[in-house]
Amino acid sequence: MLNKEPDFLKLLEYNRNGLTEQVHYGIILYMNKNGIIKEIGENNDYKFYHRSCMKPLQASPLFDLRLDKKYNLTEKELAVCCASHCGDKFHQEIILSLLHKFGFKEDDLLCKPQMPLSKKEQEILIKEGKPLKKIHNNCSGKHSAMLAICKEMGFDTKTYKNMDNPLTDFITEKVCNLCNVSKNNTVLSKDGCGLPVIATTLKELGFGFLNLFTDKKYEKIKKAFLNNPYLIGGEERLDSEIINASDNLIAKVGACGLCVVVNIDSEECIVVKIADSNMEARSIVTINTLLQLKWTDLNKVQSARINNIYKKSIISQDNEIIGEITPCFSII
Repeated sequence: MLNKEPDFLKLLEYNRNGLTEQVHYGIILYMNKNGIIKEIGENNDYKFYHRSCMKPLQASPLFDLRLDKKYNLTEKELAVCCASHCGDKFHQEIILSLLHKFGFKEDDLLCKPQMPLSKKEQEILIKEGKPLKKIHNNCSGKHSAMLAICKEMGFDTKTYKNMDNPLTDFITEKVCNLCNVSKNNTVLSKDGCGLPVIATTLKELGFGFLNLFTDKKYEKIKKAFLNNPYLIGGEERLDSEIINASDNLIAKVGACGLCVVVNIDSEECIVVKIADSNMEARSIVTINTLLQLKWTDLNKVQSARINNIYKKSIISQDNEIIGEITPCFSII
């Protein structure tokens, strides 16, 4: 039985000439391994699907099974295993390298061919009339990792995304252990790419990230994020730009308004959930939270490409400022 619905708090207002015309509600958690330090809104133990925030947690068995050593996985290859990548050429090349190491081909992937998120790659495909490929799919790195895990465990690689494949229980158990939650206290469904995805409370999702990125066993995943921000997503993707603009922050976005950011120095994290899943609101709320916590500062934001997604002015087609976007929360 599901818990009471969450109580979302207003986080952003869009204002023009004294009138509020748009608002976004959500929840923000600021926490460490001991629990929540401050909560904006009330989660009420409601469960949210992890969506792509689950990807680095799903990659942990690569180390539990010592596949990182068996296949001599590079940081770049590990980054793509955790990525919601844009499908640029360098993403595609690394996925093909991964599949070759694991003994598979692109056809073995069960994710669907997909228009890449990269505008540059979209233009190339349209101009040259090339077909969409499975390696364009933003989840193809995760699917490649699942093939390797199935091969090692003796699970059927032809049905690895089916709920009844033993991979489902295997991955769910690993993710639940990281999130400090019993498998019986989660909800299971399918993600957009067809692989199973779990739902936990936002606090449990935060625990998962803290436990993963502060454990020396998974040090190489941490370095993969820090050293390869644009493999995790791509240009002007919130998580990639946060990582790129810092030397101690790890970020991962998920569909439906999710973003988790870990401060590896303080061993704290924030979990952001935007109720209506608006991506612009998610970016502004997340970056503003980092500014309030002093995990970054305006000089860093303004001097990096992250500034391109932290726009607090409403601009007309004539490039005139006609309104403002105002955060209306305090995390400190």
